[in-house]
Amino acid sequence: MAEYRYQLEKGGVKHACPACRQMRFVRYVDSFTGGQVADEVGRCDRESSCGYHLRPSEYFHLTGKNPFDIPKPAMKLQPKQEPVEPSFIDTKVVQASFTRYNQNNFCQWLCCVFGEQKAFELTAAYKIGTSKHWNGSCVFWQIDRDSRIRAGKIMLYNSHTGHRVKEPFNHIQWVHKVMQIEPYHLQQCLFGEHLLTDQQKAVAIVESEKTAIVASGFISEYVWLATAGKNNLNKDKLKALQGHRVTLFPDLMAYDKWKEIAGRVSGVTVSDILERRATEADRAAGLDLADYLLREQADSVTTKH
Repeated sequence: MAEYRYQLEKGGVKHACPACRQMRFVRYVDSFTGGQVADEVGRCDRESSCGYHLRPSEYFHLTGKNPFDIPKPAMKLQPKQEPVEPSFIDTKVVQASFTRYNQNNFCQWLCCVFGEQKAFELTAAYKIGTSKHWNGSCVFWQIDRDSRIRAGKIMLYNSHTGHRVKEPFNHIQWVHKVMQIEPYHLQQCLFGEHLLTDQQKAVAIVESEKTAIVASGFISEYVWLATAGKNNLNKDKLKALQGHRVTLFPDLMAYDKWKEIAGRVSGVTVSDILERRATEADRAAGLDLADYLLREQADSVTTKH
């Protein structure tokens, strides 16, 4: 029976009986391990003329062995996993994207917000590129502290509103996928990480690339970086910023999660300015720092007029 650990061996295999020496002896096997209990533990099927039957329970009682002492299967040594090195994009590809800004919706919107000179400075600092993948799309390059290009994220924005184009689908794609670079081991870094040249300057981290660029245009006392996704913030990325004073500015929907992550790394603080100022409508919309900065700018212009 399947519910019993020790069962008579199946398959018609018979051995010499310890009593009558006839090849009519069926041994008990351990259903856990598949092994036989012992050579003498079993039943002779010559019931009327021999009748030898030594059950496992009787054998364990006679020998004093533990019936529940299950031998552990040998551990298979797993080959050591070598860390996968990140892939990088050729700098020539990046350089080729620094063109056609009059066809780049995001950069055109920056001009509307900051004026051409400031927009040009921000575009150059964050090395924003132009993509042909979608008409008007831009490329946010992720360049690490060693000037290696980890990734390029293609995104499409509305040139008038500065909002991402999400209809009829969310216009986001990776450069390495468009170029069909295979295999490609994507290991993202913080957007704007290449700007970390001044160890004394404070660092501020937000979620989106757009927010980092906009905040940099309004508040110059920080080096503004972006995680390029709410779930991309982790302890390892924060540890890479050791030596800097780091402040996180989470979106309204991410405050609790980012505060929890920051609590695991010393020297990292979390700003609650949005939490304190947010209305219920703001929370429902999941506003970020850029939304507030742009709102204040619009209010200022309205007041002046």
